[in-house]
Amino acid sequence: MKFYNQIFYFLILAFVLAIGSCKLDSKLDQEVLRIRIQDEPDCLNPILSQSGISTQIENYIMPPLFEYEGNQLELAPILIKELTPEIELNDSIIEYHYQFIDIAEWSNGNKLSAADLDFTIKAALNPYIKNKTWRNLFKNIISIQSEKPEAQSFRIQLKKDFLLSREMSGNYNLYPEYFYDPKQIMRKFSLQDLQKKDSVQFTIEEHQALKQFADEFQNEQFCKKQIQGAGAYQLKEWTSGSKIVLEKKKNWWGDKLPQSNSMQKAYPERIEYQVIPDDVSALVSIKNGSLDLSEFPPKIFSELQKENKLQFATPIVMQYNYIELNTKKIGLNEKEVRQAIAHAIDQETFIISQMQGLAQRVIGPVNPSKSFYNKELVPYSYDLEKSKTLLANAGWKDTDADGVLDKLIQGKKVKLEYKMLISGKDLGKNLALHVQEQCKKIGIAIEIVSKESAALRKDLVERNFDLSPASSGQTPGLWDPYQSWHSSNTKTPGTNRSGFATNTTDSLIQIIRTSSDVQERDLAYKKFQAILYEEQPQIFLFSPTARIAYQKNLKVNPTVKRPGYNENEIQKGLK
Repeated sequence: MKFYNQIFYFLILAFVLAIGSCKLDSKLDQEVLRIRIQDEPDCLNPILSQSGISTQIENYIMPPLFEYEGNQLELAPILIKELTPEIELNDSIIEYHYQFIDIAEWSNGNKLSAADLDFTIKAALNPYIKNKTWRNLFKNIISIQSEKPEAQSFRIQLKKDFLLSREMSGNYNLYPEYFYDPKQIMRKFSLQDLQKKDSVQFTIEEHQALKQFADEFQNEQFCKKQIQGAGAYQLKEWTSGSKIVLEKKKNWWGDKLPQSNSMQKAYPERIEYQVIPDDVSALVSIKNGSLDLSEFPPKIFSELQKENKLQFATPIVMQYNYIELNTKKIGLNEKEVRQAIAHAIDQETFIISQMQGLAQRVIGPVNPSKSFYNKELVPYSYDLEKSKTLLANAGWKDTDADGVLDKLIQGKKVKLEYKMLISGKDLGKNLALHVQEQCKKIGIAIEIVSKESAALRKDLVERNFDLSPASSGQTPGLWDPYQSWHSSNTKTPGTNRSGFATNTTDSLIQIIRTSSDVQERDLAYKKFQAILYEEQPQIFLFSPTARIAYQKNLKVNPTVKRPGYNENEIQKGLK
């Protein structure tokens, strides 16, 4: 079986390219930047959301105190005046002194204050908040101190032995307390109690208060309707399945700044994110001018480049693609089966034929540019005979001659039959077809099941899957593997969706997170990568190059940060 019907594909592509000359008669609105997104966000509330597209949009409404800036990926202030040096208080505590920019304010005119940071952290620590991602990180914060809650200057103390202490002092979205907690419920709880008390240690009254806040905070109105922050943009419209519109605030405080930081710029008056899952539909839209910018799969991107009617950018973004495996499933819980699947995938051919060569193979989740990347590991070879040997040695045989391997497990005959969940994206479809075809050659049956993105995310969170193509962003700074790989996150709704964890990997994660010795930490990083490489709890594939096409009247500054551009600094109407 081929990846898909090549002739049918090019007939459609030729048709779309032919009608591309039929431009829209109406003049483009120079104040609106129209960007295509393939998936709809699950939510625009950073503590709750779990999708990459959510993060992309949230940052323009609710920016962090500071963020990684430019292609050098150095932290730069956004809401604070400067990034001050850390102060070592003792052997276990470090402190940072920050001051919010004097003119920085919320939509109601209130200045940003220590109370807002205190609320942001406590909201994430509320035990009734379902998404525990921020909670696991904020456990390393010791205290926030200021002369009064409304003060713009504050001190934040953190555990010295936490590798992301600087990031945890402010590299996260800031919430306005007045809007999300007008009753100041979370002020009644100390940071220490929220971090250390388990659910049974709070009084009945405290339980009721915490649950009341969490229920209101997790309501749909704070997810898709009423979103507030200190950023240049506010949510104007969210039409489910169609578009999300951000509108620039009038008299936004950031316009008075020198705008040395890209996140402090806000050129478009409106940013319209058009939800277009289908690549051909997006191609029609960008060719007739109703869309300004879109990423495309490699083949369509290459065809567009030949026409030379648009501008193009191919930044190397910090992201890797992989196949998520549910290692709790029979068969997939065996290392030999996972390794066999890895050896069965012809990645080199796939990258050339489906990615047009616009990808680089990876051996694990660490970006090759990092000093702690394990250079001794090489990508798995394409070797069907090795796959068959691995499966045979693990006891898998085709006893009934139906083409699917089986074996007796606890007296029951089990077959290597799995479902691979995919969304509507072409890359996922083509990859699934390739895996299905290759696995069939080694006696593993794969059924491809297509689902809408929201339903797919739900199944992944609830562990209702066998295999699924996926991608993940890579952190600009030091990498903390805790969220994705620690045993404490293996259960729903934890973010270790593969379910793989051992005492050894947990110990290495602890060293990575707490060691102040760079050599010791880097060695732990490399040992951890070696274990993932050997165990293959994910089938590590490749790091793709972004393939961005945009209109000729746009000025775009490509960046290595996902998605490869900052929409807030895109200028439109230029020639």
